[in-house]
Amino acid sequence: MKQMTIKKKVTLWYTGIIALILGMVLVFMFYFVDKVGISATEEEVSAAVTGFSANFQFQDGTYYLSEDTQFYQDGVMFCVYDDNGKLLYGTMPEKFPKQTILKSHTPRVITSGSSKWMVYDSVHTYGKYKAIWIRGITSIHAIEVFMTTSQKMMIILYPVFILLIAMTGYFMLKRALKQVDLICDQVENISYGKDLTKRLSLPKVRDELYELSHKFNQMFERLEESFEKEQQFTADVSHELRTPVTVIISQCEYLIEDPVLEEEEKEEIMIILRQARRMSKLINEMLMIARGEMSESYDMEEVDLILLTEVIVEELREQAEKKKIQISVFSDRDVKMMGNHTLLLRMMMNLVQNAISYGKEHGHIDILWKEQGDMIIGEVKDDGIGIAQEDIPKIWDRFYRVDKSRSRENGGTGLGLSMVHFIVAVHGGQIHVESKKGEGTSFIFQFPKM
Repeated sequence: MKQMTIKKKVTLWYTGIIALILGMVLVFMFYFVDKVGISATEEEVSAAVTGFSANFQFQDGTYYLSEDTQFYQDGVMFCVYDDNGKLLYGTMPEKFPKQTILKSHTPRVITSGSSKWMVYDSVHTYGKYKAIWIRGITSIHAIEVFMTTSQKMMIILYPVFILLIAMTGYFMLKRALKQVDLICDQVENISYGKDLTKRLSLPKVRDELYELSHKFNQMFERLEESFEKEQQFTADVSHELRTPVTVIISQCEYLIEDPVLEEEEKEEIMIILRQARRMSKLINEMLMIARGEMSESYDMEEVDLILLTEVIVEELREQAEKKKIQISVFSDRDVKMMGNHTLLLRMMMNLVQNAISYGKEHGHIDILWKEQGDMIIGEVKDDGIGIAQEDIPKIWDRFYRVDKSRSRENGGTGLGLSMVHFIVAVHGGQIHVESKKGEGTSFIFQFPKM
């Protein structure tokens, strides 16, 4: 399962928090607006009823109502009831429940179907045990419509607003972390390019990312220094070992020719000679790799790849014939490229030797060359023992052997394919392996013509 990036995680977190806070604010706002609206309507109705009461005059146990009294003012309807609840003056709104009880100085919301009203009753006594009730009625439908419409609008706009916040935040976060992406790309290029002389570009602002880039550069400096010391040590040791190993080989070859020695003694010397030659080959390959990695440039010339391949086939023919392996070269034309002749010779030598070492008796090795656009394609194919799929990624590692016992018998050093990979990279090429266990292996590589 693919892991979510930090940008997406942070965006989801802060978007969720903002959505939660905004939702709580909106709920509180709607609640507050509704309460404020109802409270204001209550005050408006109670004040209107108090003002309407001024139209009544109470005297000598009775009351008098002004002739110019209006029973509808500023959206409020007024009704006058006797102490038995009988309507004396005024009219009620349509659909208003006629049996609504009178309740003095208590604002109430009366509902009938989809209609809502705010009601306020005021009682006035006069005479002996007599009273009249004044009721103010105003519709709160406008408030309800406003609240309902607002809620519907927010249900639609809320997710859009949250989406805009998420997109804006992601864009801002992406810009803020742009330097992190740049650092990752540069580190990856340095890592895969294996050029430890490169350094990360430092941001103009001395912030946390500046410090991170600076620490990476310090790390690369230490790695470069350690790597150079390792290369120099490998080259020095390999160079120093060449002379004593050469002496051992020459002395063993001299002793074998001595007629005084018995056959058993010569056989023991041959064992020493074989191991010394194997050690010499290992030292030479280690020295070549070490010097190659320390070298920044190579002499390039036009190389005839077909001629180079024929030279290698001729040199290894005797070794192939011991296992009755047939080597064939296929090419529809002369194939030439700009490259280092010595390195390319070593590359092809290692690939063909590898095919012979792991080939079967009476097997075949096919070497193919062709041009494809601006690229040169090469292939070394055998029908040998093959390589298991889990071992293929490891074959380029130094000193790694798929079959250690067989490699030792064949005099392998474990550096051959590592050197091949290095030489291909030096020439700006690529190489990959196709293999099936028990069926054979194919090394396919390509170079730019340069």
